[in-house]
Amino acid sequence: MKAAVFLSPNQIELREVERPRIGTEEVLVGVKVAGICGTDARIFKGSKKIPAPRIIGHEFAGEIEEVGARVKEWKRGDRVTVEPIIACGRCYCCLRGRFNICLSRPTIGYEYDGAFAEFVRIPAEAVARGNLIRLPDEVSFEEAAFAEPLSACIQGNERARIRKGDRVWIMGDGPIGLTHVQLAALSGAGTIILSGTDPKKLEMGRKLGAHHIIQVPQQDALAEVNTLTEGEGVDVGISATSVSQLVEDCLNKGLRKGGLLLIFAGVPPDSLARIDPNRIHYQEYTITGSSGHSVETMRQSIALIRSGSFRVHPLISHRLSLEQVVEGIHMKDRVEGLKHLIIMD
Repeated sequence: MKAAVFLSPNQIELREVERPRIGTEEVLVGVKVAGICGTDARIFKGSKKIPAPRIIGHEFAGEIEEVGARVKEWKRGDRVTVEPIIACGRCYCCLRGRFNICLSRPTIGYEYDGAFAEFVRIPAEAVARGNLIRLPDEVSFEEAAFAEPLSACIQGNERARIRKGDRVWIMGDGPIGLTHVQLAALSGAGTIILSGTDPKKLEMGRKLGAHHIIQVPQQDALAEVNTLTEGEGVDVGISATSVSQLVEDCLNKGLRKGGLLLIFAGVPPDSLARIDPNRIHYQEYTITGSSGHSVETMRQSIALIRSGSFRVHPLISHRLSLEQVVEGIHMKDRVEGLKHLIIMD
């Protein structure tokens, strides 16, 4: 089969490799569409370390090509997407239902070969834990390939605890920020403020539910937020970009009393934000993070897409071939476009 194999930082080669062989409790999925994630770009650059050689890619959808002899609930031709994080079910996080932060969490595309290939093997433990998710006919492969980033945002949205009428400030106009815009609207937010640097992406955010957009650095985001909220600040701030300064700004000047800051996006190593503990104490701020997703949030993703409540297609900016995967990774790293999909022949 054809596969884009990560060999070392800044080196991915398109190769003919052996098609994966599956065990009696495993499943082989023929990949139809795979998404390029910011983590894939970090792996390519070497800032996220994984074993090599490795086929990366963890956002994907396709059809089951082969099932192991002991697999009864699936058959060849079933349309699926896959939760790539394989929770152990035994650590203290899993026992508390927090499967997204499982202590071991081997992942397809990191510890196991992933979806930048014609076929991907789904390990027995993933099949057993329900990581294969059946696609309804109404959900296309392109939409289903976005279920993983949507799932991560659903996990974050649950942590943000947005209530009806809340004022929400989403920092970052990439596909993740625009996903949070849609989820905030579905949660009943009364005012959604989106800040970012790209006028086209900001306008897309407005179409997807943002009430106000702020283009930086042309506009002072904090000043605009305070003007829009009559000096009170927002109930919920969502950091959906890797600029750590925004964490500091939102905590020190952007939240209203009793507000919550969700740190959703990772930042470069050694990044720091200065926090005044007295503001957290006297204003009763909540600071929380969100990482990963689970089988349950993946199922919620598919349900939202199926119902039409969440719109994927406005977020797709590039459709590329497997031969163009490195080009797509470079575009992702340059923040060029929104969502980049690899379409298999």
